[in-house]
Amino acid sequence: MRPRRLRKAVILAGVCALVASCGEERRSAEQDDVIETDARNKADVWLRATDHMEPALWLAQREAGAAVHERDAAVERIRAALLSARAHFLETDRMLANRTAQVSQMLAADGHAEDFAQLINALVEVAATAGQKQTYGELCQHYYNLRHSGVEREDSLRLLAARYRTQKRFR
Repeated sequence: MRPRRLRKAVILAGVCALVASCGEERRSAEQDDVIETDARNKADVWLRATDHMEPALWLAQREAGAAVHERDAAVERIRAALLSARAHFLETDRMLANRTAQVSQMLAADGHAEDFAQLINALVEVAATAGQKQTYGELCQHYYNLRHSGVEREDSLRLLAARYRTQKRFR
């Protein structure tokens, strides 16, 4: 298999395994209040349901590659982005954080690193055009596919918004 095809196959297998492993969970008020400030286990790939760390803090630490204070500006921006995402996506903050980390890692591997809060906010704008809640993981995959194929960021978001806007016509 050629290296490019192998890389695509590995990424696809990872995405499929991740999607298959996701179960439903309920967002709890306690989850939003729990904050830990340690950057432990940076080798951990996902924020698990049993982890007692606020998703915004976990994601900010992933982005920074180091410990970040819970009141850091990056945490606040991600916290605000996750809050705005709740009205447009079916997943919990934890799953939104996991998907954001995943798609950001994939984009960075392609040379398209993006700010986590900006990515969430951009995808919120796309989902808002549909007028109904969306699946964040699916939208992330559509966005990644466009970016991976060479479509620029703004063009990718514009294409996705046009596609998702059609959902309004069929409701």
